[in-house]
Amino acid sequence: MAPNSFRLLFAGLAVVALLPGCDIKVDDGNVSLGVSHGRASDEWVRSYTLPKGGSFEIANQNGEIVVKRGESSEVKVTAHREVSAGSDEEAQTRLKNLKMREEVTPDRVFIEAQSGDSFQRVGFVEGLAVRYEVEVPDGLTATFKTMNGTVRLDGVNGRITAGTTNGNVTGNGITGAVQGSSVNGSVSVNFDEVSGEVQLTTVNGAVRVELPPSADVELHATTVNGSVSVDDKLALADRLDNRSGFGRPTNVSGRLNKGGARLTLQTTNGPVRVSAQGGAGQDDDERDERGRRGRRGRPPGQF
Repeated sequence: MAPNSFRLLFAGLAVVALLPGCDIKVDDGNVSLGVSHGRASDEWVRSYTLPKGGSFEIANQNGEIVVKRGESSEVKVTAHREVSAGSDEEAQTRLKNLKMREEVTPDRVFIEAQSGDSFQRVGFVEGLAVRYEVEVPDGLTATFKTMNGTVRLDGVNGRITAGTTNGNVTGNGITGAVQGSSVNGSVSVNFDEVSGEVQLTTVNGAVRVELPPSADVELHATTVNGSVSVDDKLALADRLDNRSGFGRPTNVSGRLNKGGARLTLQTTNGPVRVSAQGGAGQDDDERDERGRRGRRGRPPGQF
């Protein structure tokens, strides 16, 4: 098989491997796909007490992480675990043997599903998905990372790191400092208040932010293949623009109100949108942008 053909095949298999119930087998260079017919699932539930400023972290391979602001002082975790295999009996056995790694100290908690060798195949975690639902109190330093899935933040207030490789990072009603990142997906956060440093980055996707007009931030927004737009309602002062050869802003910096917290937004392939809360829909902005590129005779993403 030619090298280019092999790379294309492997890329296709990487996508297929993310689909539920798909198994990959490689034997002397021959690749075959199989479908798992067995399923087993359960819930793993824990709660932890951490001091304000304590550290909480989840590392995931396949599955979504949903985080919301808790009503109590405890961190509450529910892990919805699902295993697929050739039969229900095999899936039940593998689920029974699935271990959850917990590192717990008075001021730090780390959680990760230990898939083990029985779940590993061709570099992928096979037949295992864990969806986490987490409630966190205010004031924690919290990290949520997954390889394949979305990270969703709702109303959280603290020092938050959220990252994924294949999926989106979204946040609604956020207060505090945030680092959000993706490789293949968008990063979109709506802030109620910006009270710390914010860095939102992706490689292939859009970066979108909604800010209250009263926010005090120093904005630095950059894209390589795309454009940067800032809502006029935000009245960005000391604005500096760098433009592409086609006249569109690809780098915008400036001060909103008194300045202060640094807001860094960056993507390689996609737009950056900074809007005032309650402003025009960003999806409309992106459709307009695609339309303008189309009218110039270029496909989206090619400049």
